[in-house]
Amino acid sequence: MDAFTMVVMACVAGETHCATSRVSEMDFSTVQACEARVDDVLRSMTREFGKRPEFKGRQVTYDVSCMDRAQLAAKFGIASSDT
Repeated sequence: MDAFTMVVMACVAGETHCATSRVSEMDFSTVQACEARVDDVLRSMTREFGKRPEFKGRQVTYDVSCMDRAQLAAKFGIASSDT
């Protein structure tokens, strides 16, 4: 059974760089289990952005992917011996 990893990229309007986060949990044994947690993770990240005064009232755009080990390796150019 392969584990899945959630990769989140969050971009705040007006910022030059986006924040990235990787969430890997033992319960992510299927892509559906990973996707089921997306709302909770994004809600938590949005709450954290809201605590920063410089981000108050600014739009945040999220890009979320749930990938297995092979997909992560292909997406980020990791050699198979590194996985």
